[in-house]
Amino acid sequence: MPRSYALDDYLEAIYILETEGVAPIGARVADFLGVTAPSVTEALQRLARRGFITLENHAITLAPAGREHAESLVRKHRIAERWLTDILGLDWAQADIEASKLAHAFSPDVADRLSKLMEDPKTCPHGNPVPGNSTAGIHVGPRLDSLPAGSETVVERVVEHAEVDSKLLHYLWRHGILPGVRLTVTDRVQGAGTVMVLRDGEEIALGVSAANKIQVSEVI
Repeated sequence: MPRSYALDDYLEAIYILETEGVAPIGARVADFLGVTAPSVTEALQRLARRGFITLENHAITLAPAGREHAESLVRKHRIAERWLTDILGLDWAQADIEASKLAHAFSPDVADRLSKLMEDPKTCPHGNPVPGNSTAGIHVGPRLDSLPAGSETVVERVVEHAEVDSKLLHYLWRHGILPGVRLTVTDRVQGAGTVMVLRDGEEIALGVSAANKIQVSEVI
């Protein structure tokens, strides 16, 4: 069943696209959330009326109030994900869905207390920085799909674009493709659009699109 999105989810999407270095326009927000163009248009107009964004031609710009609110939402979402995975033991796909609900229900004070309980984690389970806990920027290393066979890598993060794909999150979790894990690219099957990687003796197949959502550090 397709996920439904609240207005805050659109604001989060704009913030995430911007931090990923992608110019936020309506079509990209629609692609990010997997929703229709009319849904995005309506949401953007409502966000503009609230003073959270400005719209000029096709460009979307976060207003100061919108940026502050978006950072608070992203902070609560990523802290909730850490709690759900690290403390409650949920897998990535379950944690993302539940964190989306909790991010709207948590007060900033509850998020701060949860963060302290977990010793103020610097990143979410996927390796993306937690606003307020980390001043580090987004890791911009190579993507897994860009490396030739024989490359040894360490997973740095799974980009936020992957979070709307629950099947992909579950697959990565189930096969242990997590931040800090070492992988070896064993083959690139061009005709099949597949990247083969080795993790602790297990060979795992990833589609090129999935591999493009995994940023890595190449081991020299």
